[in-house]
Amino acid sequence: MKKTLFIAFAFAFVLTSCNKKEASTVKSNGLTHAKESNTSTGAVAYVEVDSITTQYTFSKEQNEILQRQQEQYRATLEQKQKQLQAAYQTMQQKAQSGGFTSQAQMEQAQASLAKQQQAAEKLQAQYAQAMAEKTTAYQNALRDSLNHFLADYNKDKKFSIILAKQGDNVLYADKSLDITAEVIAGLNKRYKK
Repeated sequence: MKKTLFIAFAFAFVLTSCNKKEASTVKSNGLTHAKESNTSTGAVAYVEVDSITTQYTFSKEQNEILQRQQEQYRATLEQKQKQLQAAYQTMQQKAQSGGFTSQAQMEQAQASLAKQQQAAEKLQAQYAQAMAEKTTAYQNALRDSLNHFLADYNKDKKFSIILAKQGDNVLYADKSLDITAEVIAGLNKRYKK
């Protein structure tokens, strides 16, 4: 018992001697609050990412371009699908009405239809890849624009860290730390130049 008490006392002494320069008080919620510390805490701010994507002119323009491109791709693929469907129906009607004079002629029509199907699938894959590349390029440009702006912006502000807040990935943030409006205004001003 004496040995256990001695070890507990020694442990408590070590802990208090290591944190001598950091005094603490117990707050009403039961948590301790440091009065003074050797480490300096820097200012923190955050930016609402969703607001940037909807209010930054560059982002809005690029999203519109991507949507138009995606719509063009969709319309082209839809047209190819209709053409393929019409060719298939024509081939079926011809087969049912005895329009093919030989089995070889029918097989040739089926092979042609299969080639068209493969071409349509290849085109769809190309469009999907092109959209993925364009989306990645847009995201990289947006990130680069934001990073460069924040580097210049922060020269005067001296934030130690600027967080990206998207959805509910931050459990709590004081609204006074929100610099989104300033960042969007600065980004738009810089983009118009």
